[in-house]
Amino acid sequence: MKDILKWHSSREFFYWHLKRRLLERQLKRKMKPVTHNCGGGRAQLHVTPLAYMWEDDKAMVQWLTEQIREDSMDNAVSDNIRCLQREHVLQQVRSLIQDNPEVAMDSIVHITQHMTPSQRSEVTRILANMDT
Repeated sequence: MKDILKWHSSREFFYWHLKRRLLERQLKRKMKPVTHNCGGGRAQLHVTPLAYMWEDDKAMVQWLTEQIREDSMDNAVSDNIRCLQREHVLQQVRSLIQDNPEVAMDSIVHITQHMTPSQRSEVTRILANMDT
């Protein structure tokens, strides 16, 4: 809040302001499984870049409502959540391999068994180029 509110428009202002905060909270809850080890500030950083230029609460509510809809998978929020999930899984795998280096080879074998032939050939090419 940057300006002094006029009494006659305060109810509408606070309605949209509260609705925005509730939708942002819902979005953070959606992101929590993949940002639980980041802390609240980091989760806020994942919401803020999506909406940094929006100062109009009403416009932001409309945008967030579109983004949070369950049937909508092709939007900025869903893309961000998928990216965070991917980063989270990769970090878990890295951590497990670093903590248990003796299972690295077994893990590679197991992972390659679940790949398509083209993915396996790509992995082979990458591994061959690592030595050079």
